[in-house]
Order: sequence, then C-alpha cells, then structure tokens
Amino acid sequence: MLPDYIHPPADPDVARVIEQLRSGLEQLPESWESISDALNQGITPGELRGITSDEYAALYRMAHKLCDEGDFQNALVIGLHLVFHNPRSARYTFLTASCLHRTGQVEQAALMYALTVDLDEHHAAAAYRLGECLAALEKLAEARQFFEKTLDLSRGDFSRRELLLMAESALEKLLLC
Repeated sequence: MLPDYIHPPADPDVARVIEQLRSGLEQLPESWESISDALNQGITPGELRGITSDEYAALYRMAHKLCDEGDFQNALVIGLHLVFHNPRSARYTFLTASCLHRTGQVEQAALMYALTVDLDEHHAAAAYRLGECLAALEKLAEARQFFEKTLDLSRGDFSRRELLLMAESALEKLLLC
C-alpha cells in the first residue's frame, strides 16, 4: 500500500510525524504477535497504547490538510496509522479509502470504502465511492447496488444533492455498458 519513497511534506514537523508513523507501520508485523491476545479480546491497538482523542484529532487534521494540499501519499500514512489504531472509526476508514483511491489503489480503496459502509450504513459518500471503485474493477452489478444505495441515502437531503446527481449519472453510464 505504501510506496518505497514518498516525497516528504514541506513542513519539517509534519515530515517528522510522517516518518515516525511510517516506521511504526513498517514494524507492525513484528509487534503483531505481542498484541494479538488483546486484539482477540476486542481491545484496539490505540487503546493498548493509550492514544487520546486529542492525539487522534490532531493526526486527522494533519491528514485532512495534506489531502487539501493534494498530498495523498503522505496523508495515506496517517490514515493507515489511524485505521490500525482505531479500526472502528468510519471517519478514519473513509479518509484512508479516499487516499488509496486518489493514489490509484482502487482495489484496496474498495475494501476500505466497504469497511466504512459496514461501520456506518448511512455513509452516502462511501457508498458512492465504493460504487466507483467496483465499476472501475468491472464489478458492475455490485457497483449498481452501491450507486442505488447512494440514491436512497441522498434523497430528501439537500446537502447531498450533488452526490445524488453524481450517483444518477453513474447509474446511467452503467446502463449504457
């Protein structure tokens, strides 16, 4: 999921955080055995490490800022860290899925969008993006289901009007295939 080299962010503090998180992600296989018993009991790695909600929020803001700047590779490092430490957050799975999608990792993005929809069945944007990924993977029947789900979740909600129109357009294109 992570390339061998990612150009570091311009901000040296952000670059330092990214490097620490990347190193931690690379060491996951080694640490997995030592935490597997706790994981089997439903304890998240973040709970084991005592990561606070303020720490999660600061990392999320950092990743969001990187995404706004178009730096999806570095935001992905943070997203993967967030998802590993708090896998029950649809917010973090969606962020990570979006980074994967934007970096062309469509199959992995689809899995993360699916996890987001599993965590939050009313997440219309995740349903739409999952439909996009499935269509790109030529799983058209499944894509149609998620575009239809997006329509169902978006009808009557003016804040989701653009998403509704995008889902309608995507369904029309699928019918032409």
